[in-house]
Amino acid sequence: MAAPSSPFVTVRSGHLRLVGTIELNAITRLSAEAVTLLRELARSGLDQIEIDLSELESANSATLALLLECAELARERSIRLTYRELPKALARLANVSNVLSLLEN
Repeated sequence: MAAPSSPFVTVRSGHLRLVGTIELNAITRLSAEAVTLLRELARSGLDQIEIDLSELESANSATLALLLECAELARERSIRLTYRELPKALARLANVSNVLSLLEN
């Protein structure tokens, strides 16, 4: 069985893209991956990161959980994290969950 591919794609330094579908059963693995990724970016001296969400295939609670986890990890490392192209369905889910402000700058 092949190892699952990462939904985090590096576009260029400080600019990432989140692609595909985020499944609930992958959150633990993806959270650990986000920790490693943000730690490496912080070590390289970056204090701003942008994550493009335009290629997400679904907007579900697992996706929202991952975005909130990334936002918290970035705050802990004094990194300004910006989400670009937040899908409308995901924005609605975040708004209903009263966490939309945690995803916005």
